[in-house]
Amino acid sequence: MLNVPTLVIDKAAAIGDNWQQRYHQLVLHDPVWFDHLPYLPFPQPWPVFTPKDKMAGFLAAYAALLELNVWTATRLASAVWEPSSATWTVQLTRTLPSGDHEHRILRPRHLVQATGHAGEPHLPAFPGLDTFGGRHWHSSAFPGVDAAATAVEGRPPPPPRRVVVVGACNSAHDIAHAYAEKGHAATLVQRSTTCVVSSEAIVRLGLAPDYSEGGPAVEDADVALWGTPAEVLKAKHVQLARAEAEHDGGVLDGLRAAGFGLDRGPDDAGLFFKYLQRGGGYYIDVGASRLVAEGRVAVRQGVGVAAVEAGGVRLGDGSVLPADDIVFATGYANMRGQTRAVFGDKVADRVGDIWGFDDEGEMRVIWRKTGHPGFWVHGGNLAFCRYYSRLLALQIKGLEEGMVKYEDMHPASKDVQTE
Repeated sequence: MLNVPTLVIDKAAAIGDNWQQRYHQLVLHDPVWFDHLPYLPFPQPWPVFTPKDKMAGFLAAYAALLELNVWTATRLASAVWEPSSATWTVQLTRTLPSGDHEHRILRPRHLVQATGHAGEPHLPAFPGLDTFGGRHWHSSAFPGVDAAATAVEGRPPPPPRRVVVVGACNSAHDIAHAYAEKGHAATLVQRSTTCVVSSEAIVRLGLAPDYSEGGPAVEDADVALWGTPAEVLKAKHVQLARAEAEHDGGVLDGLRAAGFGLDRGPDDAGLFFKYLQRGGGYYIDVGASRLVAEGRVAVRQGVGVAAVEAGGVRLGDGSVLPADDIVFATGYANMRGQTRAVFGDKVADRVGDIWGFDDEGEMRVIWRKTGHPGFWVHGGNLAFCRYYSRLLALQIKGLEEGMVKYEDMHPASKDVQTE
């Protein structure tokens, strides 16, 4: 929209495949009025929490309607920065419909890493995993509770499967919920604590209170949210987290009684700041908390996985959880790891850790000067992307128009403001 020619490359075969190919129960946990895309909001009758297949379809329609330049089935083979010309030499490999491969070289002045909120899936090296006799996945690769584990009409029902889900945040709850509703025995292994807020509390009170059905225009709500200094915003979210906890009192009491560990985010500032400062550690409850409270999903709290055995998972206290399936909902590495994997050490060594606050209360590295000329990082949920994409684009436009020099831009701080 700023008249800067732009190309998007995606290794998937089709736009939206990274949603389409996930497990059936996946939905957005943010309400729709918080998630609108720039220039083309979700239509009026859209569900409050978007199912993954609808999200995939909307992204494909969005690219078509706004005539975005997108090359699918395309991988970045290499990217080399040329300081003398201030351009990149980018080698791309495209897989054509015929199955043949086409190699292209482009020389853009800017690269934007927009590979999601985080980096590669984090799978700890648990001893004995290669001896496990059942199935196991990282949550990012979980295919769903497939037909082999569910009843088929006209046949005797298969025996219930026992699944151990290592982790206790959004993906872990979704997956345990999926198993439990099909009659299988699911156990969450919760090593630390989780910030839990019900979807109902978010709809009624607001994840960010200005975003609500019938509320102000999303552009105005964005200014109100992101125009508030971080520490002031945090103080507001302490109050919001307190109100959400009062609203969810019955659910939270049931979780505590079941032995589930709870927290209220960094400095009691709730889910929003746990996302900003940690990038995880929370669950927006869409039903699994009731299953935990009722004992239909078991929980082992305050203990980690020591090893995997042929028949299950051995915990740090020496006890063993029998398992047919194990799902490791163990999160993801820092987005900087993806920088290193895709763009190489020379780029990654000049880029600091991404996310978290710097010493001035701003997000580190993302959406701003990264430390490497011509290299930018963009990510987060839809609401973050909607607002900050414009600010990132304006910086690139300013450089392209000669209105600012890269060396004169505000430095990318590597300081960390911890929880």
